[in-house]
Amino acid sequence: MTQPPPPPPGQPPNQPPNQPPPGGFGGPQDPSAGGPSYGYPQQPGAPQPGSSPHSQPTQPGMPAQPGPPPQGGGYGYPQQGPPPGGAFGAPQQPGPPFGAPQAGPPGMYPGMPGPGFPGGPGKTGGGNSGAKVAAIIAVAVVLVVAVGIGGWLVLSGDDGGNTTATGGTSGTGTGGGGAEAEQLIDVKAPTVSEVTNVSGGWLVGDVFAKSSATEIVGTSVTDGSRAWTIPLKGGICAASQEKTDDGKVALVAKGSTASDANCDRLVLVDLTRHKVEWDKPLPNRPSRSNDNVTISGDTVATAWIGGAAGYRVSSGQQIWKAKDDAQCEDQGYAGGEELYAVVQCGHSFDSSQKYTVEKLDPATGKSQGRFQAPKGVQSVRVASTDPLVVVVGAGESTPTDVMTVGDDHKLKARISLGDRYNKPCGTEVQSCFGMAVGEDEVYLSTTEHAGSGEAGRRTNEIMAFDMDSGKTKWKSEAGEDRQIVPFTVEDGKVLGYKLPGYQQGGEIVSVTPGSGAQKTLLRMPKSEVGQGEQAFSLSTYSVRQPILFEDGKLFLQEKLVSEPRAGSQPKLAVGFGVK
Repeated sequence: MTQPPPPPPGQPPNQPPNQPPPGGFGGPQDPSAGGPSYGYPQQPGAPQPGSSPHSQPTQPGMPAQPGPPPQGGGYGYPQQGPPPGGAFGAPQQPGPPFGAPQAGPPGMYPGMPGPGFPGGPGKTGGGNSGAKVAAIIAVAVVLVVAVGIGGWLVLSGDDGGNTTATGGTSGTGTGGGGAEAEQLIDVKAPTVSEVTNVSGGWLVGDVFAKSSATEIVGTSVTDGSRAWTIPLKGGICAASQEKTDDGKVALVAKGSTASDANCDRLVLVDLTRHKVEWDKPLPNRPSRSNDNVTISGDTVATAWIGGAAGYRVSSGQQIWKAKDDAQCEDQGYAGGEELYAVVQCGHSFDSSQKYTVEKLDPATGKSQGRFQAPKGVQSVRVASTDPLVVVVGAGESTPTDVMTVGDDHKLKARISLGDRYNKPCGTEVQSCFGMAVGEDEVYLSTTEHAGSGEAGRRTNEIMAFDMDSGKTKWKSEAGEDRQIVPFTVEDGKVLGYKLPGYQQGGEIVSVTPGSGAQKTLLRMPKSEVGQGEQAFSLSTYSVRQPILFEDGKLFLQEKLVSEPRAGSQPKLAVGFGVK
């Protein structure tokens, strides 16, 4: 899978590429347009049966699509709307009275072709390598076009699928307080002659460990000095976001520094003892690229074009590998509390393509249940494994909908992103860094829009959605001329990152569910363009690496580095905290 490209050069930090829709944010909506106001809540409808590529019983996958909402309502507030009707994603037909059920083909997304075969049985494998290559190329083209004009494009799908929510609260964006941070580390990027993957960054004790071109470097957060270096045989292809309790992380790496080297090694690195624990060759025709590796319990799993495998963290023993003759393949794994595989059957971008999200026993790799994605889905990312929350591309490869899944592996709720909410994920299975998931709520950021003050000032909100119904519950405003991204949940509270600007540094805030009230935890110092926080192309619509906030410290990191431009010094990572 390809990596999403950076935003276009020359764009001021944190400025969105798009303008608010006609009429302005929060203004009355034109009922003839059929589009609800921003923040309108979501409601799933009756699920429709789907097909499973394996032998277990199929699961339902389609919520219903409601009609258009009534006029009025402010930006981000819950609206009153009609009961759902028709099929999820089905085009709405003109003519029926407002709120009447709409007709549409059941279980289909707009623009998708007719039904196809359900796929074959057996453990997933490398039977669809060509299809996967085509899918990846298509995703790359879409992303290049989208980011090339300044952000993600919303090419299809319906964002009017929202129904009634009662109440709703709005929190203030003026958190107040918070510790004044200093910059603790400034890790310069290596000099390279081509685009180089440097994904992976972890805090271990008082050292921040960061992947570089052919090594992992440890930097002391106490004095900013180089603490240690772990050399590798070749470049890094992928790195686990997770680390074990004793400080071990997993990498997919190249076996040499040759320009044509494959991503053919699975490497376990002990960051506590500063050494490679084990280094294993990957089976099933390793490819030139691999962007997926994850850890769950004592298992590290990786999937690539044409193969997949699982190993024991403790011993390096192989637990499973893909079958060469399987009709389905594991596109990627998502780990953490649970282990899930995103499984694709059929051919990309035609009626035979089907996706399931399969829960695996980490110790054996055997299936423990699966969620069948709706027909017409062309991509699946996993935002959380416990609870299971996925982000899908319906009728296109870029994200269009967030879906929450119950313990029975059936669809609970669908949240349509439309043009109201930022696309929170990149191209990889485990790349949803611009959203957060709690026990019973999902948190998204709204797209940036004009504030209520000075002309040209931009702002946005964090919006909370009920896990069971998909309805909006409350919102928390970034504040005048501020933009905010939710990125994790800690001790029951949402953590948001208020992005830096020309006149001020960024902030880490905690947001209280229900009230939306904010408390500032850490305030970063103002930085110049290309320095500190502003050395990274973070925006509300493009978060390409995890925002890491641990032990009261913020770390920003780079995923790709390239040959430096004249007068610039690219960064691998920066960190902030109280000394």
